[in-house]
This record gives sequence, C-alpha cells and structure tokens, in this order.
Amino acid sequence: MFGLVIRTKSTEGYTPLYTRLKVEGKSIWVNLCLMVDIQEWNKKDTEKKVVNYLLSIGHMDKLNAIELGVKDLRLRHNLTAQTLDNLIQNVVLAETRKELVEAEQLKEDIEERQRKDVKTFVKNYVNAIVKGEILSKSGKKYSKNSINSWKQFKRLFLACFRNQTFTWDELSQSIIHKFLNYLEKEGYMGETKNRHIGIFSTLITVSEKQKLHTNGIARKWLNTVTVTDTDRRTLIYLSREELKALYDMSLTGLQEQVRDIFLIACYTALRYSDFSKITKGCIGYTESGTKVIRLCQQKTMKPVVIPIINEELELLLQKYDYNVPDVCEQIINRYMKNICKQLSEEVPSLGIKLRTLLTKTERDAEKAGRLVFEHDSEGYPIKPRYELISCHTARRSAITNMHLSGKFSTRQIMSVSGHKKEETFNKYIRLSLDEKADDVARAAYDGLF
Repeated sequence: MFGLVIRTKSTEGYTPLYTRLKVEGKSIWVNLCLMVDIQEWNKKDTEKKVVNYLLSIGHMDKLNAIELGVKDLRLRHNLTAQTLDNLIQNVVLAETRKELVEAEQLKEDIEERQRKDVKTFVKNYVNAIVKGEILSKSGKKYSKNSINSWKQFKRLFLACFRNQTFTWDELSQSIIHKFLNYLEKEGYMGETKNRHIGIFSTLITVSEKQKLHTNGIARKWLNTVTVTDTDRRTLIYLSREELKALYDMSLTGLQEQVRDIFLIACYTALRYSDFSKITKGCIGYTESGTKVIRLCQQKTMKPVVIPIINEELELLLQKYDYNVPDVCEQIINRYMKNICKQLSEEVPSLGIKLRTLLTKTERDAEKAGRLVFEHDSEGYPIKPRYELISCHTARRSAITNMHLSGKFSTRQIMSVSGHKKEETFNKYIRLSLDEKADDVARAAYDGLF
C-alpha cells in the first residue's frame, strides 16, 4: 500500500491524504483527494490501525484502485501528472458521479411521471377549456353548458381518485370501473353517466395523440349505459290546445315577457342559446317571398332557416320589434312553472301528475329533509306536468306538434330543428303510448292493410 501522510499543521478538522510518487522522473507529493479526520488520523500509530480506520470510512477500496491504476500506467509507460490526476479523479469521484447520474435520472423519471399523471392532465386540460385556450371540434370556444359538463367531470374525477395517483400507461380496467362505480354511488342518472364516459374517452384519445401513452385499449372499458325512458326524468311537450291557452293568458310584466319568449321557442323549435339571440337582423325573406328567421345555431355552428308560419309567432315578434327580450334561462324555467301552475286551474291537463325521476340535487335534498316530494303507491316520485316544464320543453313541443299535425315529413321538420341525425331527432318526439296508437290510427285511415 502507498505510504500515506497528511500535510497540515492543523490539529482538528479534515485534510486530504498524500503519497509520494515518482512521476516523469520527478518525486512529487500527490494529493489523493481522500479526506480524513485529523484527530482520528493522528491517533493511528500502527499500520493495522491505519488500515482499520481507512476501511471504516470506505477509503481502502479507492486506495487499492488508485494503486492498481498507477501500476497499470507505469506498465504502459503512460504515468504522467495528467494521467495520474485523471486516475485519481475517476476513482475518487466515481461514486459521486454515479450518485449524480442516479439523481438526475430520478429527477427525469419524476418529471416524466408528473407529465403523464392523469389527474394533472385532467386539471390542466379542463382549465384550458374554461379559459378558452382549447377549442371544440368546430374551432369555437366551448359553450357554457359544455364547460359546466367538463368542470363537473373534473370535480367528480378528482374526488373519486383523491388519494390515488396513476399515469396514463397505468390506466387499467379496475381504475376505470372505480370511476364508473363512483358515478353510480353518487346517484347520477344514465345520461349524465354517459356524458362523463364520453369526456373520459375524449381525454384518453387526446392524451394518446400527445404521445403520453399507448394505452388506447382503455377506451374499450368505458362502456356507455343503455338509457331507456324509465331511466330519465319525464320529458313532456305542450299540446296545441295548451299552447293556445297559454297564448291567450292575461299576464303582465316579467311574467308576460317570459311567456312570450317561451312561445316564440315553441313556434321555432329553437334552443335557448338560439331563440334568445333573435334580433331584427335575423329576419328576412326567401326568393319565393317566405318570411324567415336566419341564424347560426350555437351548439352545432350550422345555419338554419325557419319560416314564420304561425300568426302567433309573427305577432309576438312584432310585439318586441323582432328583438327577443334578454331573460336568462333560469328565470324562464322558474317563471314558466309558476305560470303553467296558474293556467292549470283552467287547463287541468297541466296539473296531471306523472311518474318521474328526481335529480341528484333533489334526491340529496329529500334525504337531508330540506325538500319533500310526493310519491305514488309504488314509491316513485310524481310531479304535476307544470313542474316538468323548462326552456327545452318548447323545442320538444314544436317538434312533437309538427309531427302530430301530419303536414310535414321528418326531413322537413329536421330542416327547421337543425338536427342532422334522425336518431337524435326522434328523441324529441314525446308521445305517450295512447298518442302513438292514435298516430297509427290516423295514418291507417282506410284500414290496417
């Protein structure tokens, strides 16, 4: 073993070990870059104690490696000040360099895992939608309703996996089923669950396109729920007779405005996001002279042309100089329930009680004792028809009444409603079994065959 010394006058602290070697014909002191405790070193008065001390602080293996390296350099006649310094640095710093490499790799692994973390991706993606930084397929900012759906998904997703983290590559069937079971446990209805399943599937696709994973198979575990009418809240339409009674009803102030706006929707089959935007600039004529409303539907970003056929529609539009009053959807929903409740005294059909489903908010309120709902003999919640009315009832009323009139083909009604798929359009025709039987009977005016 090298002859080892320390070269300091200090009596405490740490200092490097030195040895004397002949390099390039000169005898020089070589700093071995191995630090020792001065007080401990001075206590070691025998070679055995020195060796034991060096072993205890992990220097012996490095000293042996340096000594073997020096012998190898001598044999190859390559022992110079530079090669000796390189040898010492490589031996002494090898462990430190390894630790640095491992630390850097660990840092990269952590950063990569954070980049692929599903919860982080969900938060960032939804926040970007809310800020308008991510656009819909049509290249437009997401609508208010769509943003609310994405925000609700984020809230439910983060609540479900509050104490669990995973990357897209780790997304498994059990993880997906945990989320689906969470939606079930929270009491969400089929259509709401399917909306969140659709958002989840979109996120899997987007993250895959961003090369965050190759786990596209996960989409196969996101099976949508089959939704029947019994799984939905009861959706109604108002008959022509009910609409006529509503039109003739004597109202004033905001009630009158809300009623008029609702009827305009009933005569145009438009959604709130569209009929609320009707202005004088939307009114025009076709080449044949038909007076029409022209606008671009906000949800689909597709143009639609609606003929002004009903005299009632023309009078209502004239009443406001063709500029539909600005009233928020929530106000319309609330006021229309109260208006139709008043009207039910003259039109009893509006007060008929129907079996329906409660929303999650309603179920939670009923469970907490904040609200009380009427139930039928089988325990199902029931509500009078006037409580089931909302803005969207107007669109269903228009489509269903046009269908019942027998005057229009499905294609003609869809040209007004703006539907592109007949499957979606058919969901708006709200007929009872009796009404469907009557519909068949009218079609078969001269017999079944």
